[in-house]
Amino acid sequence: MPETQNGTRALLEEIIAEARKLLTDYDEYLRGNETATRALVIDRVLTALGWDIKDPARVLLEYRSNGNKVDYVLLSSSGKFIAIVEAKSADSGPKETDRRQASGYATEIGARFAVLTNGGRWEAWEMVQEKPRKDSILVEVHLTTGEIPKIASTLEKLHRDTLEQQVR
Repeated sequence: MPETQNGTRALLEEIIAEARKLLTDYDEYLRGNETATRALVIDRVLTALGWDIKDPARVLLEYRSNGNKVDYVLLSSSGKFIAIVEAKSADSGPKETDRRQASGYATEIGARFAVLTNGGRWEAWEMVQEKPRKDSILVEVHLTTGEIPKIASTLEKLHRDTLEQQVR
């Protein structure tokens, strides 16, 4: 984590608390609505993790690759593909087909990490082969259950500075 770790952690914990409330209060609205899930939850979490989703030099949205649209591609400061983020609607549980989709996108563009999220549940793994393996899991957390500081600590593994250090 960067030298602003305490500030970053505090912001991330605040965003996780907000996400919990949004996922509960707007459960019905978010069901089947990936766009709303992205706007209300996923974008906020990524921003708290240091990813400026409004800066195409750091995050590509709806990146087209071989006829596919990758929801988010996270880039290093040198423009290298670090990770893809595959977003699902809040009611979509992580399915094996979703994991294969995320892994396929990461493999296709040469990203080192794949992330799958429905806003509440976040999974991330290192691409050691074309499909996720238990020994390559980097993050497996649900924002709506457990202690917020522990969730934040786990999610910090997806912070921009942390991931960028791993691809240098």
